[in-house]
Amino acid sequence: MSRNIYMTASVLACLACNPAFAEDQSEEVNANIVAAFERYDTNHDGYLSKQELKGRKDLLRIFGEADTDHDGTLDLNEYAAAEMTVHRAKMVRSMEDELITARVKAALLEDPEVKSLDVNVETYRGHVLLSGFADDESQVKKAGRIASGVRGVVSVKNALIIKI
Repeated sequence: MSRNIYMTASVLACLACNPAFAEDQSEEVNANIVAAFERYDTNHDGYLSKQELKGRKDLLRIFGEADTDHDGTLDLNEYAAAEMTVHRAKMVRSMEDELITARVKAALLEDPEVKSLDVNVETYRGHVLLSGFADDESQVKKAGRIASGVRGVVSVKNALIIKI
C-alpha cells in the first residue's frame, strides 16, 4: 500500500509544481506547440481545420470549444489552448486512476482474508485489473468484490491465479 500512497502523493506534488515547471519550460513548450501547429497546418494558411486535425480525435472532440472566434478553424493561440486542455484532462484522468488504485490496494490490505501483497492493481479510466496470486478461489472472489466496492471503480477484471 505504501508504494501506491507514495505514487499518489508524487503525482499530487508534481501537479502542485506544474505551474513552476511550466514557467521554467515555457520557451521549450512554446517551440513544441509552434512546431506541432506548423506540422498540422498542411496547407500553410496559418489556421488548422478539422480536416487537418483528422488524426487527433482528442482535439476534434473539443474543436468547437477551442474555436473561440467561431470561424471554423483554430489559430495558433486557440490550438495552444486546446492542447493545454487536452493535456490537463489526461493529467487529471491519470491522477484519478492512481487514486483508485491506491483505494483498492488499501481496501485489500484492510481485509485479513486477502493476501493483498500478492495482488497487483492497475487502473485505466476507472477499469481495474487485479493480477497476481491467491491461495484459493474464495480469496479470488473476495478480492474482486472488494475492488468492485471501491468508489470510482467502473469495472473489475479479476485475473488472479490460484497458487498450486
